[in-house]
Amino acid sequence: MVGDLLDDRYQVESRLGAGGMSVVWRAWDRVLERAVAVKVLAGAQAAARGARQRIQAEARAAAGLWHPHVTSVYDYGEHTDRAGRHVSYVVMELLPGQTMSQRLAAGPLPPAAAMRTCAQVAEALAAAHDRNLVHRDIKPSNVMLTPAGVKVLDFGIATTAGRPELEADGQLLGTAAYLAPERLAGGTVLPASDVYALGLLLYRALTNELPWSAETPTQMLTAHVYVDPEPLPDVEGVSPEVHRLLDRCLARDPADRPDAGEVATTLHGLAGDVERRVQQAAQRVPVAPLSAPATAVSPAGRRRRTPRALLIPVVLTATAGITLLPLFQFPPIDGSSGGGTASRSGATPSGAASDVSAAEPSASPQVSGEPAPVRQPRRTPAAPAGPAGPTVGAEAPASPGRTISPTAGQPAAPPSAAPAPTAETAGTPLQALGGVLRVLCTDDQARAVSLDPAPGYSIKDYRSGPAKEVQVVLLSAAHKSEIKARCDDGAPLPKIKETRQ
Repeated sequence: MVGDLLDDRYQVESRLGAGGMSVVWRAWDRVLERAVAVKVLAGAQAAARGARQRIQAEARAAAGLWHPHVTSVYDYGEHTDRAGRHVSYVVMELLPGQTMSQRLAAGPLPPAAAMRTCAQVAEALAAAHDRNLVHRDIKPSNVMLTPAGVKVLDFGIATTAGRPELEADGQLLGTAAYLAPERLAGGTVLPASDVYALGLLLYRALTNELPWSAETPTQMLTAHVYVDPEPLPDVEGVSPEVHRLLDRCLARDPADRPDAGEVATTLHGLAGDVERRVQQAAQRVPVAPLSAPATAVSPAGRRRRTPRALLIPVVLTATAGITLLPLFQFPPIDGSSGGGTASRSGATPSGAASDVSAAEPSASPQVSGEPAPVRQPRRTPAAPAGPAGPTVGAEAPASPGRTISPTAGQPAAPPSAAPAPTAETAGTPLQALGGVLRVLCTDDQARAVSLDPAPGYSIKDYRSGPAKEVQVVLLSAAHKSEIKARCDDGAPLPKIKETRQ
């Protein structure tokens, strides 16, 4: 596929990642001269009529839904490759950043960031629901954290509210850990099912766990219907209002859940309360002068959970139990994918590419997919992650590569653990394809506190401030990332430009 020219316009450059039925490539739009992401059906799915119809329906659904928190779709086409194979593809915006699933590998989000993230997801869902469209696959791997905020990905199984949940062949599409209980009954598609998944997303963002002790897809499905979710544990900065909202989102009866618009408004307000308390506390703490060197502090005692359960795309058949269908997940950086099969009667799940076993009582099936940490009995609450600013993903883990100290001007040795942001050193992460620049604002003065180039990138220009504007230019063999930032009311205003060399 590398080197192919789609429709005499999109020059395929490199592979970004893969899911169960698709591969996503980085390409260059020769007409508009910009980098794009191209999602292409792969393998046996490329020739399947149903899969081709689904990817075209995805393109239409997302293209008709313009919203700042929904990934933009630019084009759809069909192409015959050099081997004579006919493939369908969707052209989408290429997003800098990381998925929420990747971010959660470093631990829960700070409360304000978790609320802002889920509020923006709720805004995207509210816009979709206003158009009578239900996403049906809200989960961490379908939420992208970018410098401009959240982007909801993958409308591959979105459909119209009110139509039957089961497909024409008796299948129910979705991901086991985030399926609302009414979906398992095979009724009609409801917007409230997205709100249920959104509640689980919020729980996961705050705790990095799911509210049940479930390790297999069958146990997850059973939990949705028969097991009351564990109450949200006490988390510093999370008010009782958040607990009440979460309980409503996870109500078993869809009629008892709030709509997505109400969730968005409530979470934005609660996040603002947390941010104001953090700012007030920071004003009472002496802050080192700007000339002090940036320091990295290891978060002693921070616990990381080892994920035990796996989320796998699931298909329920009306008569034969559960079949797991590999669905596309927007490509994580590591290119992981999911897929497998399972049965209520204990049949052996199997996946085309599996590396983790999930034991059932009567079999030892193998499945693969997105990691889903689950609740551990009698757990001790982890130490709070620390104060968070209003920017989504403020505690995102450092990109692989070097950390540049603007004070010393030399690469610093990577710390043994992810650094814990402090009032002096955290800043706000501005992420481009070439790396992550952290910027700290004091009034209208900006200062770069660290720079993490992405693998394969070198630093061409680095103006760290303090100044009205900071700037960095990062170069690879084929790409240039330019990050600029000014400050307004104590918050950085980024300008990120990506160009092809």
